[in-house]
This record gives sequence, structure tokens and C-alpha cells, in this order.
Amino acid sequence: MMLRRLPVLPLLLLLLFAAAAWPWPIPAAWNAARLPVLAGIGLLACRRLPPRIWFGGALLLGLIGLYAWNPTHVWREGVGLLPRAHVAWLPGTADPEGTWAALGVAVAAFAAFALGYRLPKSQIGWLQGAALAAGAALALVVLVQRMEPDAPRIRAYTGIFVNENHFAVFTNLLLPVVLVMASRARFRAVQDGRASSPAGIYLLVALLMGAAVVASRSRAGVAVLALLVAAHAGLAARIVRQYPFAGVPSRAPAKVLAGIAVAVAAAFAVRAFWAEWPQLGIVAKEWAYRSGMAKNALAAWRERPVWGTGPGSFAAVFPYYQSDLFAGRTILHAHCEPVQFLMEYGVAGLAVLLAGVGLLASARGARADSSREMPEFADLERRAFGFALVALGLHGLIDFPLRIPLLALIAAAWAGVWIGTRPASAVAASPEGARP
Repeated sequence: MMLRRLPVLPLLLLLLFAAAAWPWPIPAAWNAARLPVLAGIGLLACRRLPPRIWFGGALLLGLIGLYAWNPTHVWREGVGLLPRAHVAWLPGTADPEGTWAALGVAVAAFAAFALGYRLPKSQIGWLQGAALAAGAALALVVLVQRMEPDAPRIRAYTGIFVNENHFAVFTNLLLPVVLVMASRARFRAVQDGRASSPAGIYLLVALLMGAAVVASRSRAGVAVLALLVAAHAGLAARIVRQYPFAGVPSRAPAKVLAGIAVAVAAAFAVRAFWAEWPQLGIVAKEWAYRSGMAKNALAAWRERPVWGTGPGSFAAVFPYYQSDLFAGRTILHAHCEPVQFLMEYGVAGLAVLLAGVGLLASARGARADSSREMPEFADLERRAFGFALVALGLHGLIDFPLRIPLLALIAAAWAGVWIGTRPASAVAASPEGARP
């Protein structure tokens, strides 16, 4: 009986995140296997999934596996990529090693999605608590780094990330979840007649996280942060209007504070761009750099428009198409997820990929909300997980967050929670919906 009450699914998720975040102090061969092994354990723990999710996962993983099975090129040291015999009409990859690595991350992401989908609402709080702790810890690390005397603009690490933009994506994935914890704590205190709640502590952690993003000088990160603060303020206002009978007060000071928070976040976003781009020439150079990567990646796609060059093959293939603008530079990603997906999967591969994602997204919620809390979970916490996924999508337009295993796994878990907590009325009745 005690075993059933243990938060097994959240613990497996956290182990997956830890395995993706950094190497463990174990032999290299074991390190390479840690993500697939943990993913397998996670899938066994939540094997009672709707057939639609199993079909979607099989479609996604099978597609990447087919690419890896059918290599189109072989790498020769000192020579480069050389064509090899392959099945021309099937998906193929120019970089088998990169594709196998992509398959390993995809398996882990599917397990994270499945675990998030199966999480009982009583255990989603464990996941939110972990997000609170991780957000606070990394924010403090980054703030200490940035307060060092003569801290460089470009540094080896921002927290545990090699790029300040990736730290910003990490924070923006967690921030909505932390902010909504404060809202829930306040609503519970009001309804229970308590004079105080931990909402202030949660807001303080959110403030630290926002300050760390500003200190990291990630322009995109601060801009998305401002949108998330505005979205949360709008959500809180909507909840107050939607649940007036729940005893949630809507006082003028709260509205003023919300307005100030949004204004301050927007001001920092404007300041970030103004400080970095004081001259039109710098703006033009930045645009030429990013658009140049996209143009060169699309040139590679035009060589194999149907199936692309293969998942995880960008770094191996791009040097053959890069322009003089990138001479002497090593470009590992397209800095635009849609462009890189198109180059690596092609039109047909992308269609299969979207079909698999559609199957996952169309699954029914894992269980009905029996908590009887007001506001309902779907009206508050679920929307916060949705905001985080939108933030990831915005970052993906100018960066490559899904190529960072930790960020990909967090996003997959958030998507699983968002779909798993979908209200029954949101999806037409279907006989395949799983109920515990």
C-alpha cells in the first residue's frame, strides 16, 4: 500500500532529466546507455497508455529508426562524406551516428511524454516542486556568475548550459509552472480563510528566475519572459472573473501590481534589444548571419527534398553547403527549428513526423479531475504548462532548444501533462481513451 503512494512516476521523470542534464560519474559505456535504460523503465511504469499514443510513438521512433538503418553516406577521415549503396526510395541519413543519437533522445522524450501523461494530478505537484527548486537553484548560480567582477559577455557556461539562450529557454519552461503555484496557493488560502500562504515565496523564486534571465543578457529570453508575465497576469485576471463565487478577491492593489510586473518585464525586454543593437549595422549583421544559415540549410534540403538528409545530420552535412559568410566557423545547428527539421526530414519525413505528433496530441485526457478545487486544474495549472510550450515554440524560431536533450525532455513531459489533464469535454468521446 505504501509503495502505491510513492511518487514513482515523478521520480522517474526527474531521473530522466538528470541523465539528460550532465554525465554521471559512471563508466562511459554506462553513461551512453543511461537515457535508453531509464526511458525503458519509464515506459514500463506507464504501460497502460491509449493505443493512439503507442501508435504515435511507434510512428515517430520507427521513422527515425528507418533513417538510421538506411545510411546514404559513409564518413572517411580526411576525405569527408562519401556516397554508399542504400535504398533510394526509403528515408536515409547522411550521418548514421548522428541519427542513432537522435533516436536515443527521441526514445527518452517519448518516455518523458508518457510519464507526464500518466502523472496523477496529486503527483503533478511533485513535478512543480522540482521545477521550483531547479529554477531557484540555477537562477542563484547564474546571478552569482553575472555578479562576478568584469564578467564577460560570452562565457563558457551560463549555469549548466553553454549558451545563455538555452538557460533562458530552461527558465521560461519552468517560470509559468512556478507562477501558477503562487496563484493556486493564494486561491487556496482565500477559500480556506487562512491569513497567509506560501504564494509570496513562490513569487520570490519567480522574481529570481526572471532576474537571472535578464542578467544572462539573452535578448530572446527576456522578450519571451515578458510575454509569459503578461500571459500569467491575464490568466489570473480571467480566473478572478470566471470564479467570483470562489471567494477570490480582485482588489485594486493586485491589479496595480500585476500591471507593474508586466510593465517592468516589457521594459527589460526593450532595454535588452536597445543595448545590444544600438546601430542599424549590427541589426543587419545579425540578420545576415541567421538568414544565411537558413538559406544554406534550405540549399541542402533542395538536394534531398523528399526525405531530407536524416535526423541529427545537420552538423555533418552543412559544411558542404555553407557560404563564405561562415568560412572557418563550425555551425552545428540552423538556429531555426522549422528549417532544421525540414532539412533533416524533408517534406515526406516531416509529414510522417507531424502525423505521429498529431496522434499523441489527439489522445484523451488520462483521467477526470476529481479534486473539486476551484479554479479547476484545467483552468489554471494546465494553461501554465501550455504557456511554457508556446514559449518553447517561440524560442525555436530563432534557436535550437529541441537539440538540447534536457530541454527536449522537459518540453515532452510538459506536453504529456498538458494532454493528460485535458478535460473530457475538450475531446470527442473515443473508445480508446485510457482510464485507470
